[in-house]
Amino acid sequence: MQIEQLGPYRIGRKLGRGGMGTVFEATLIETGELAAIKLLSATLAHDDGFRDRFKAEIETLRKLRHPNIVRLFGFGEQEEYLYYSMELVDGRSLEDELQTGRRFAWREVTDFAVQTCRALKHAHDRGVIHRDIKPANLLLTPEGQIKLSDFGIAKLFGSAGMTAVGGVLGTAEYMAPEQTDGRPITPRCDLYSLGGVMYTLLAGRPPFKAATLVEMLQLQRYAEPDPVRRYAPDVPEELQFIVADLLVKDPEQRIATAMVLSRRLEAMRHGLSQRIDPILSAPTQAADIPPDVSVSSATMTAPGPPPAPLKPGSANISPEQYELAAPVSPHEVTAAIRRERALGVTIDLVSSTAAEKKIADKLPEVPPEEPAASFVKVSEEEHRRREATVEEPSHWRGLQTAVLLGAGALLGLGTWYLMQPASADRLYARVAQAARTGEISTLQSVDGEIKAFLQHYPNDSRAAEVRQYQDEVELYIAGRRAEWRARSAANVDSASPLERAYLEAMSHARLNPEVAEQRLQAIVALYDGTQSLDVSDQETLRLARKQWELLRGRIQQQSSEVLQVLTQRLDTADQLQQTDPTAARAIREAVVKLYGDKPWAARAVDRATAGLAARTAAEASSVQ
Repeated sequence: MQIEQLGPYRIGRKLGRGGMGTVFEATLIETGELAAIKLLSATLAHDDGFRDRFKAEIETLRKLRHPNIVRLFGFGEQEEYLYYSMELVDGRSLEDELQTGRRFAWREVTDFAVQTCRALKHAHDRGVIHRDIKPANLLLTPEGQIKLSDFGIAKLFGSAGMTAVGGVLGTAEYMAPEQTDGRPITPRCDLYSLGGVMYTLLAGRPPFKAATLVEMLQLQRYAEPDPVRRYAPDVPEELQFIVADLLVKDPEQRIATAMVLSRRLEAMRHGLSQRIDPILSAPTQAADIPPDVSVSSATMTAPGPPPAPLKPGSANISPEQYELAAPVSPHEVTAAIRRERALGVTIDLVSSTAAEKKIADKLPEVPPEEPAASFVKVSEEEHRRREATVEEPSHWRGLQTAVLLGAGALLGLGTWYLMQPASADRLYARVAQAARTGEISTLQSVDGEIKAFLQHYPNDSRAAEVRQYQDEVELYIAGRRAEWRARSAANVDSASPLERAYLEAMSHARLNPEVAEQRLQAIVALYDGTQSLDVSDQETLRLARKQWELLRGRIQQQSSEVLQVLTQRLDTADQLQQTDPTAARAIREAVVKLYGDKPWAARAVDRATAGLAARTAAEASSVQ
């Protein structure tokens, strides 16, 4: 059946079709304002699961209000149809742009990523994980503004049921490994997907290509993508490292938050702009985007025209200008009261005049079951009112004026104070808090505080500890650079022997650190003192030495703990020798099998071997 009208909207052409519904262009009949209508089909509307998911998408959008997120205008139900209206973005998705063969410059990709980070920070701060970040869900306006759309499979922190652990939802090409495994979903899933999007925009192809869904999921779990500079040589090395850090398999090793990612991208862009002719730098929209404004969930309000969409140059429109001053007609008042009685909620007629309220007072009682259709407008005014307090009495206004004057007097003092370096205690507290997370990416996010502490307080008793954190950050960055440089070079068969040896040694670091430690020691012994090393090999050699020292210390600490256990178990084997020789033999064989190749466990292995030999000899003599 052809739908001509839904609530206050006249339905126009079809814009697209998704997994849960169809999107139409629509016109608000009263004002002529354009919007997009997402409609859950009548067939799916009879399925409780789809209905719940569609309603969850609406509730998710009601929580969000940000310049880089498609805005919800209202929602309703008409006969068997569920729908909601949203901002109509004048532009195309990044997927549409890719399909035309467009290649994006790295500055464009950086700007798009920064804008997306702001949208994700806003969502994550409100407990929403998008779970399906991909080029098709990033809409690009003619002014270069990114709009994040389609929260149809978003997950609310702490929710259960529709998006519970164990469900695999998302687009395979951009899905984080933990999503493919059905593991717990965190905001870092969105960051992995954003890394995949950045890779695709830069390289003109996704990180992985596969013929089947199963193969794609396997690649996401275990494969490493080629360095992006292999396909886009003009991409700065630092941007390649950022993308690589986003595509790390282990979410704990990934860049921690959208804010940290945004800061790294902006710092990279700023640093490169100092070395690049500004005439060549494309302008971005990021600077024009106002910071996040904390808003609460929307409440229900009487139907009316949706807020006018932002026009170019209107990023600083005041909240009051979002709402159109349209009077409420008697017909709207009647409809509002019908919904109030049917839904059991109080609906505030925000823009009603006194005369129209008198009309409402005289309306007859309306039975709650009569309405067959409803539409609830989500207004900016309602968002603001929930945050605002009750207007103060007049005698408080003089006090407010005095406070403002006092604030002005303190402004100069505050400016002077902010120019001073932070105290040693404050800087150390921030660094120590990041270090306690145990995540190098979090420690990297306070690199500025680490440098400030060492610059202003080099004689502080905690300086040695902070300097150690600085070494860890520098080692991590150098390691990532060397790893990607070696991997990139290996793809064209031009890696140096030292780089290849280092890369092979570090491939054992996680599963067999003893082998990695031995190989790194051999690298240092072989190349230390060599005069012909270029700058790249010198950095790799320095990194190999540092990694060797770290692995050696880690192995010593872990081995001492394991040796205590082995000693206790071998003592138990000796005690069981007479009463339960089979159990004693099993313990000794396990020690040899598990730790026979570990040099630090040689004494325990020799003891276990000797016990086995003695038992074998005793058994042989008894047979004779």
